[in-house]
Amino acid sequence: MSSLEYMKKDCFASGTLSSASLKGTLTKINSRRHKARKKIPPQKKEEPEAECDFCRLSLLSCGSRSRTVRRILIACVISFLALLSAVTMDFNSALAQWQATEASLKKLTSCRTNATLRLIMELQTLRNLSSTREKTVHNIKKEQILNSWSLIMLTVNRCCTSTDMDSLGQPCGVELPEFCEHLQSNLSEFLNTTGRGELMDANGTTVFTLAIENILNMWGVKDVDIGLLKHNPEWTDVLALKLLLTVHELNYRLLTSEKNEDIQDEIWHATTIMSVIKDMSENLHHCWMENPDIELNFTNIKYLIYSTATTSEGSTELTLALENTLRCFHSRAGWALKLKSRDISSNISLKICLLAIACLIYPIVLLSFKQMTEWIQDYAQTLREKTEALKRERCLAEDLLHQMLPKTVAKQLRQNKHVKAESYEKVTIFFSDIVGFTTISASCTPLQVVEMLNNLYMCFDTRIDSYDVYKVETIGDAYMVVSGLPEKNEDKHADEIAKMSLDLVAAVRQVPIPHMPNKRLQLRAGIHTGPCVAGIVGYKMPRYCLFGDTVNTASRMESTSLPQKIHASSATYLALMKDNAYELQLRGEIEVKGKGKMNTYWLIGHKNYSVQNDSLVCHWNPNISRKKKAPVGSNVSIENVENCASSFGTLGSMVGALQETEERPPEQHSDKSSLLPGAVSHS
Repeated sequence: MSSLEYMKKDCFASGTLSSASLKGTLTKINSRRHKARKKIPPQKKEEPEAECDFCRLSLLSCGSRSRTVRRILIACVISFLALLSAVTMDFNSALAQWQATEASLKKLTSCRTNATLRLIMELQTLRNLSSTREKTVHNIKKEQILNSWSLIMLTVNRCCTSTDMDSLGQPCGVELPEFCEHLQSNLSEFLNTTGRGELMDANGTTVFTLAIENILNMWGVKDVDIGLLKHNPEWTDVLALKLLLTVHELNYRLLTSEKNEDIQDEIWHATTIMSVIKDMSENLHHCWMENPDIELNFTNIKYLIYSTATTSEGSTELTLALENTLRCFHSRAGWALKLKSRDISSNISLKICLLAIACLIYPIVLLSFKQMTEWIQDYAQTLREKTEALKRERCLAEDLLHQMLPKTVAKQLRQNKHVKAESYEKVTIFFSDIVGFTTISASCTPLQVVEMLNNLYMCFDTRIDSYDVYKVETIGDAYMVVSGLPEKNEDKHADEIAKMSLDLVAAVRQVPIPHMPNKRLQLRAGIHTGPCVAGIVGYKMPRYCLFGDTVNTASRMESTSLPQKIHASSATYLALMKDNAYELQLRGEIEVKGKGKMNTYWLIGHKNYSVQNDSLVCHWNPNISRKKKAPVGSNVSIENVENCASSFGTLGSMVGALQETEERPPEQHSDKSSLLPGAVSHS
């Protein structure tokens, strides 16, 4: 139910409007409008509507907030777990690389490797001395061979005891004594297994060569090293060191021994692997390039293997180059692996620190994000509430503005557009005032006057909403209404004003005089049809005003009217007689100020309506055809129309009804629908 319908209900229920002020009435309407928007569950008991709405809004907002925050928390936890998984995988990869590098570094720079290299170098030196002596002395005694074996054992013991630090300067641990003990045990077992009388083999290999070969079998290149190379790229340097030492020994044996098939196969296998390892190890490649002759000699060694030549110049140069490369590589590879291991460990430490910081900061960021989300939701909720409040205030302001200005004009003003004055060809204007208003006002207080006018105009305002009219303004007891502007309604303006005039004249009887309860107000009304100009006037308080002679003539019709009469001009009479739906009585010629003499008419009533209980009630009479029209055209004069009007008589059926109503006091109506214009009476 709209606010105007509520006003109609109040107006018609008691016969008069409330005595509250306009401000109080608007407040009441506003409160009803708010209550109409609120929906209360029918099953709940009576509770304050504000608390119900607040609880419902809180539950909805809390539920939506909890769902949103829960989703954000789940997304953050998933992202944290994904980050943790990625960091863990990267950490495992880096840790595996560091462990492989450390294993290669430990193998390459260990005390065991240093002792082995030193032992092989010294044994090769002793072998060279023994070989020189053998060339001069052809008969080698058995005692000398046994002395050489004892010298080998002493050399092993001396190398083990003199090696106390690895290549990086770290002290040796228990690994070296265990290795030395195992080496001595292995050599002793080899001596016992071979036999003291068979130390010289068929090819003339000395006892030193057998010892070196036995040591290389324990420490040298094995299938395990090649297998580790597949999983640990850093193991390349360890394998390169062993290959260099093996190739160096095989090259020496190639110089001193006969070229049997075993040596040839071993050298071919070792040189093939060395060619591949040289390209894989950056350190070996660097040291290899420092000896420019090693590549040529290393390539020609395959020719020497299968050659029958006895020259050994190429192999001798290769031996010297291999010794230089071995020293360079052993010193360079250890420090290179050390630096790489340090870089990897630093990278791992950095990742651990970053992960720890992330684990500490992430919950804080997550909590802050959660609080920020809640704050944003609270802020959005506040904005929504303020937006709804602004919408309500805007609707209220628009309602008040539309009561002052037409909707189309108000819309243009809100858009900061200039509203131009507009000319209308045909409109009908209504003026009315209260009979004896000055006398009534003098006999009561100002508050009573305001209350009386408030009741009257509130009742009028609710009734004119049923018609296509626009209320222009009220000045004192004067009430001005127009039809046909600002929205044009073709030829319906006169009909709308006529129906409204009859309704207001009947409705004024319901409004009592506060200090004269036995008397009722009387209305004097006048209507006129003609051209008019309408526009906005004023800046501080803009008003929609009408200008033109039609306004003055309508005002003169009202001032020359009689109590409870509707005074109509000839132009209005012509407009109403087109449908032949109204009863009008010729008043005759009267003197109108500023206009001279004019033929005017009394609007008596509508042929399809009767007056009952001071309100218009629709009584459609099917015997009266709407097609029956008076012979009025554009070429018919006003005098001819006045002659036709005389056939209606002095008073119609509605006058009698009005006279009967004046003789009885106002009745209390139980059926409010009978008070509305257009309703059918059931009495």
